[in-house]
Amino acid sequence: MLILAVDTALNACSVAILRSGEVLLSRVEPMAKGQAERLAPMTREVLAEAGVEPAALDRIAVTRGPGAFTGLRIGLAFARGLAVALDRPCVGISTLEVLAHGASALRTVAAIEVAGSLFVGAWEGRACRLEPCRQSAEDVLARLDGDWTLTGPGAQTLARLRPDWPVVVQDLPDPIVLAQLAQHLDPHLNPPAPLYLRGHEAKLPGGISLEVDSL
Repeated sequence: MLILAVDTALNACSVAILRSGEVLLSRVEPMAKGQAERLAPMTREVLAEAGVEPAALDRIAVTRGPGAFTGLRIGLAFARGLAVALDRPCVGISTLEVLAHGASALRTVAAIEVAGSLFVGAWEGRACRLEPCRQSAEDVLARLDGDWTLTGPGAQTLARLRPDWPVVVQDLPDPIVLAQLAQHLDPHLNPPAPLYLRGHEAKLPGGISLEVDSL
């Protein structure tokens, strides 16, 4: 299976190509903004350098959240558009799940902090033990028994309360891990839909608050 994985969920633009589990090429370019301008050219460059024609791809994979509001939509829109153009399935995977498996630990809690909110998920092997959610660090730790490994750009928030738990430093999801996970998932059960975990407060004229979906 030939898989293209793209990620713009956090502060980077990332692309990887795997064939039957073998990494053909992977590139990660840190950036806080500019993913919209960089993702398509970067994908073309990676495909060309790997010697892969877009029509040869079997599957597209993309992170679906949580993450930066704009960045996530850039990656999701690009991946879905490419999948439609090529008539290929597209798999969406939680950013937290990619981080958790990237830590290569038996029991892992992945954490991301975005706009003052803490998003977490926990996996034991391939099994999800805590579905991705938005909670306080105290509430998260109250739901977990035993020892865990912490990872992700929000790991230090949990580590301050559990300094005895090891931390695997990962500021960004690895597109290689994203592609590896995607090859085993059913696209129908894992669509490239944004993962909503919080509300965003918008102000209407007159100062009236309105809750609208955010990531």
